[in-house]
Amino acid sequence: METITVAPLTRFRQQFYDEVLGRRRDALCDLLDAALTLDPVTSLVGLSLAPAFARAWPSTADALAAGTLDVAAARRLFVRQLPPPVGNRELWAIDGTTWPRPAAKTSPERTFCRFVTGGQPAEGIIAGWEWQWLARIAEEQGSWALPLDVARRSPAAGKPTALAIAQVRQTLAARRAKDPRPVVVLDSHYDLVELIQAKLNCDWLVRLSSRRTFFRPPPPYPGKGAPRKHGPVFRTHEPASHGAPDWSERRPDPGRDWVQVDGWDDLHSQPAATTTCTVVRVTVGRLPRRETPPEPLWLAWSGPLPADGFALWHWYERRFTLEHLFRFLKQSLGWTRVRVRSPWAAERWSWLLAAGIWQLWLARGLAVDARLPWQRAAEPARRSPGRVRRGFAGLLLACGSPARAPTRRGKSPGRRSGERPGRRQRFPVHRRTPTKAA
Repeated sequence: METITVAPLTRFRQQFYDEVLGRRRDALCDLLDAALTLDPVTSLVGLSLAPAFARAWPSTADALAAGTLDVAAARRLFVRQLPPPVGNRELWAIDGTTWPRPAAKTSPERTFCRFVTGGQPAEGIIAGWEWQWLARIAEEQGSWALPLDVARRSPAAGKPTALAIAQVRQTLAARRAKDPRPVVVLDSHYDLVELIQAKLNCDWLVRLSSRRTFFRPPPPYPGKGAPRKHGPVFRTHEPASHGAPDWSERRPDPGRDWVQVDGWDDLHSQPAATTTCTVVRVTVGRLPRRETPPEPLWLAWSGPLPADGFALWHWYERRFTLEHLFRFLKQSLGWTRVRVRSPWAAERWSWLLAAGIWQLWLARGLAVDARLPWQRAAEPARRSPGRVRRGFAGLLLACGSPARAPTRRGKSPGRRSGERPGRRQRFPVHRRTPTKAA
């Protein structure tokens, strides 16, 4: 393998080591290499058994507990690596996920989180840490979502919408002025009015709940009394209030028989009469593995309407790539398997793995295709993150590590005679104060 082929990956690793990592940078660098090469990742101390980790096992916990990294520098480094957009728009997605910590009574800032499982019941409430990831959807198809920002929603943090606005604002500030205006896709628990009123240099595409009320523009002022703020009502759950759509498109679809996208322009909600959006209804003929007719999907769009209305449906459909990212982080990289006590150590671990996703992306065409016996050969551009990870260990031999070799520092004297640290402090689980819906 020629050196020039691994230059982008080597450059990224060196820049991450020099610009982002602070204290314990050597141990943090080795810890990330261990997570990218050890399979499976079962515990934090288990990462010390990976050949890529050249230090003793106590350095794993010490690196996350006492190490530092520059979040702003990491965000700038990620933005510099962004590939050209597919088409003329960049597609960003934001979603939250839960790190379960039900038995960690000595861990501070736990909250009651919604937890979704594959069994029965399918969802519930569990004590843990809530996280929100902002990622760039890199391709038209596939499972690559490139992290741009990761934030923990602490008990003192506001609603998910406020955190999403802060993440997008910080990421936009790290970009160049000439970069294209991105499209940010979010789920239904984000407030569209707050997003629009933030006036950021992006367009918003938000899923709506099945029961939402909007209003059309008010009629012309008759010259008497106070001018009306709202026009005729538009309820998503009442077809009689819809009227004829302002635009409509219908196309055949191999997996759904057909897809129809209808749009109503210049609608607004009651609390914000001057904040308008386009309400979009997506209807499909059928869904795979489902016999009953599917309910329509409702979206809200803020921004210049694209020439092809089906682009809105396609953009929202690509949001589910974030679910592949969460599954890969938890099941393959061991994001939630390590048992760190401090939430701030968990933040360092999360940013480390975000950098690991970028390293796998840069190694797509470089790593050996270590496919399983039942897998077919795939072009480098079609390889999934898990498939690239299986061949990443051999690539490290060509790249080398920016971390310095470990040095002996003597034997720790251990606990002094008669010293008793006592019982660790216990922390309650925080309950978030409910807020009124807008």
